[in-house]
Amino acid sequence: MKMLTLDPGRHVLWEVIDGPQEWIGTKIGWDIRQEGDWTIVFFKHQGWKEPVEFMHHCSTKWGIFLLSLKSLLETGRGTPWPNEIKLDSWEENRVAA
Repeated sequence: MKMLTLDPGRHVLWEVIDGPQEWIGTKIGWDIRQEGDWTIVFFKHQGWKEPVEFMHHCSTKWGIFLLSLKSLLETGRGTPWPNEIKLDSWEENRVAA
């Protein structure tokens, strides 16, 4: 990842410069806002060249990792990779390739 923007505690924007081919050139952003006792995290993975199957898979996986982050912050236990929820055999085959 290459850091494009950093406003600590509020906003982070990365550009993907290495990793899965479909990710190269995409941007991953985090916006954080406090509302009373709640911390709200807005997440976006944008700029995909085309809506390939892997994009849809990643959208769901990002959701799983965000829920893991929530659990870590609330209970002290998360489920980061490689212990996260696996979605299907397609995922296992892609990692092995």
